[in-house]
Amino acid sequence: MSTGFGKAQEVTDGPQRKLWTGVENFKVVAVNPTKEELEALYGRELNFTPEYINTTEVSDGDGDRTVDQVRLDFYLSNEDDSITTKAQFYIGKTHHKSQTGKFKVINDFGKTTWLEKEAIASGTVPDNMKWYQTSGVKVAYRGEEELISFLSNLLNLPFDLSKLEDVSDAHARIDKANWENIFKGDVSLLKGIIDSTNNKVGVALGVKTKQDGGFVQTIFNRTTLRQYTLHSTKANKFKWLLKDILEAKAAGAFGNVEFGPDDLELREFSVNPSQLTMDLAAEADVFDTAGANAAQEAVTKEDDNWLDM
Repeated sequence: MSTGFGKAQEVTDGPQRKLWTGVENFKVVAVNPTKEELEALYGRELNFTPEYINTTEVSDGDGDRTVDQVRLDFYLSNEDDSITTKAQFYIGKTHHKSQTGKFKVINDFGKTTWLEKEAIASGTVPDNMKWYQTSGVKVAYRGEEELISFLSNLLNLPFDLSKLEDVSDAHARIDKANWENIFKGDVSLLKGIIDSTNNKVGVALGVKTKQDGGFVQTIFNRTTLRQYTLHSTKANKFKWLLKDILEAKAAGAFGNVEFGPDDLELREFSVNPSQLTMDLAAEADVFDTAGANAAQEAVTKEDDNWLDM
């Protein structure tokens, strides 16, 4: 007599991905790869085609507006390929104007500050800002500062210009023509930069809690480190990175990301009840479990652990 149920099938657990917090050094293995290049990285089929060009809404001293935006995905892997993630930078094709009328600017060396329109046009700074190098100063795109800092740290560009015979050795800028190409999806300049070095870059790993209560690997992309920082014996080697993380969180950013203890030592992430909020619990459908481990061969847009372990 039929019971109305089919024959029981053996259940096996899907592959378990380890998640990490703390600082680790990473090599950059790709930037804005195509679908075919991504499938080669993942070692299996993707169920989406990456799209890097879009628009975004911004609001500042110039009001609200819609602008073009490019997302730059740098795929990262540590020395033994045991940890993989990606650094994402969103670059808006517009300026950032403060409520006091100043514009965020960037110079030849990737350093930023805020200047009034007249100072930008004349290439000068007020007497109390003589410390700022005005060489090549221009209005910065939104997100440009973080990208340039990431690339400068990867290349280990010199800090002290006074020790250089040729200050162009410390240049960290993307010119207008190359920016136009990038906003059209041409990232050949960035690929050339990556291919030019075997250096690694230090990043703070975090674990992001998704709306469905799941977890995904991510990083703190506002501040990155030189490769040598990780192995420094200085007790406060992560001091400024930690300061930036805490300030960002205090300002309301990265609220759903856990970066681990303040020492920022690399450690495996473990879930504890305090990381599951009542809001997330209320959103969960207790009957929606059948597809939890389905489609193991497919790769989703949120799968930052791209290496086929």
